[in-house]
Amino acid sequence: MVSFNRGPLLLLSVLLFNPLIPVAADGSQDVFILQQPSAAPPPKTLPLRPIEWGQLNFISTTDTHGWLAGHLLQPSYAADWGDYTSFIEHIKEAADEKGVDVIVVDDGDQHDGNGLSDATFPNGDVSQKILMMAPIDLMSIGNHELYQCEVTQQTYDMLAPHFDGRYLTSNVEIMLSNGSWVHIGQRSYRFTTKNQGINIMSFGFLFDFKLNCNNSRVSAVADVVQQAWFQSAIREPGIDMFLVFGHYPIRFWPEIWAIHRAIRAVHKSIPIQYFGGHSHVRDFAVLDSRASALQAGRFLETIGWLSIDGLEPGKSEQSSDYDKPLKYSRRYLDFNPYSLSFHANKTLGPEGTFATVNGRKISKLIDDYRIQLNLTYPFGCVPTDYLLEKAEYPGPNSLLSLLEEKVLQNLVGDDVTLHGNSRLIFINSGSLRYDMYGGIFTVDSGYIVSPFDNAWLYIPSVPYSIAKEILGKLNALDYIFMELTTPISRTMMVRQQNLGDTFDINVMNSLISAMSGPKDQEDLKTTGYVTIDDYGMDGDDTPHKPYPLYYLPNAVATKDAFPTDGSDPEVTDVVFLDFMKPFVLEALAKINSSTPKDDWKILEYGGKPVKELIKDYVRGWGTDCIKDKK
Repeated sequence: MVSFNRGPLLLLSVLLFNPLIPVAADGSQDVFILQQPSAAPPPKTLPLRPIEWGQLNFISTTDTHGWLAGHLLQPSYAADWGDYTSFIEHIKEAADEKGVDVIVVDDGDQHDGNGLSDATFPNGDVSQKILMMAPIDLMSIGNHELYQCEVTQQTYDMLAPHFDGRYLTSNVEIMLSNGSWVHIGQRSYRFTTKNQGINIMSFGFLFDFKLNCNNSRVSAVADVVQQAWFQSAIREPGIDMFLVFGHYPIRFWPEIWAIHRAIRAVHKSIPIQYFGGHSHVRDFAVLDSRASALQAGRFLETIGWLSIDGLEPGKSEQSSDYDKPLKYSRRYLDFNPYSLSFHANKTLGPEGTFATVNGRKISKLIDDYRIQLNLTYPFGCVPTDYLLEKAEYPGPNSLLSLLEEKVLQNLVGDDVTLHGNSRLIFINSGSLRYDMYGGIFTVDSGYIVSPFDNAWLYIPSVPYSIAKEILGKLNALDYIFMELTTPISRTMMVRQQNLGDTFDINVMNSLISAMSGPKDQEDLKTTGYVTIDDYGMDGDDTPHKPYPLYYLPNAVATKDAFPTDGSDPEVTDVVFLDFMKPFVLEALAKINSSTPKDDWKILEYGGKPVKELIKDYVRGWGTDCIKDKK
């Protein structure tokens, strides 16, 4: 028998709700309409856990990264932005009928991760137009709106005006053509809810991001909450509640606590509701008896739902019974039409009531744009699933193993004189964004698996006695991320808790399995999310059995053109993605401290980015599955 105290349980919650434990699940209706023509239908499963309504209700998305067409090869996530629009419209109508309020929030990061957002210039030219068609009430900025100057400008020109004061960037500014700085959106937004008359002051923050393009600047959250405008805003009279949403993890990171301390210094017990993002997880955290935080996953796999009861609009904070605890209910909805229609209390099918006029219009528009952008063009057939943290590395179903053993050696540099040289080719696991599922591999699939266009660099003729040590040094680092553009790994989370290797991953997998519910209906559960948060493990709307958890190395390396007799070369070219440059130099400094970092000669190597190498390899698998579709 295993017992938990609060600390390990909180850690386990981070590990379990991490969406690198994905899902494939849902549906128990015989008639099922899929908005995107190539989406897969869901299997039968256990009944869904319904949402619970309160006085004030929230619908939340975050880190959508262009996945507006949904996950066409994953039934649990096979809804699209049109389905989401239909869902919002029905929920808002139901809220009016019940006399309660619902607020729809998005926490940023709408670029980089799907062809619908990434196949245009500027990135998001099409997807942002579709995104704005959903009736979202409040939106904040993410770090992926700041990497490229043109995307930042697009956000200022397109999204901020569309939301008319409801696009909040409390700590993010843009430089105008005249050299002056202005906030991309508004710093705050105050409003009163329609039905309950709750007076809300809202803010939208980004974590302390530092890799933004030079036409933007991000102020540290801890500094901003001490600025005069923020201190004045939180002291405005008549506020019933604070809503703080944005792009920051709700657990482990300091930004949320900087905001919370600043507000609590003035209002000891006023209700505060936080929504976060960036770390790509499902989570619900309790900050105190009248403050909580919700995070709604990633990539439109999840819709977050939160309800609050016990609010007393207009009541003075000086009242003797003002600080009584609030009642919360949260739910993580799998993003498929069955789940959304179930919670909206509507039906699917040719005569169904779920799809609204606006929803159908958006779904059709998504399909049209996918065709126009050539995202549906097939390269070949992937014979089985190749996975990241859901598959053991090394192993036959590991995507990293596939690249290491079959794909990377096909890299061809620009300098023909280098061809045939012995080389070690390194990639970091963060250069891969998502799993590669069996079935048709399209243009869109390339953006999904690896959306980054990193260039290749190399150091020529490194003594092999040094080069062979690089991989070990890279994997001894805490992490190598695309500045956390990839999901925060569970390995890193464990290290952040100073548990290191003492935390047995096999023990944790056993605990996950033991805690995932009764076994008498196990055959009806599909594999997917099993979320444990501060309220327990009944937050997922769909009961699942979890995927096992596997650690990924920070990096892998492929040997190419080594001596055929099995011996080691005297020297080898060291080839790596440009993002890895500081990490490779750090590794070399640890191996050979007598050579300063700047003395290593780093040159451009050329060659195709990772996603193009994968496309080329997939072509070799043939097109039988495409023929079967015809």
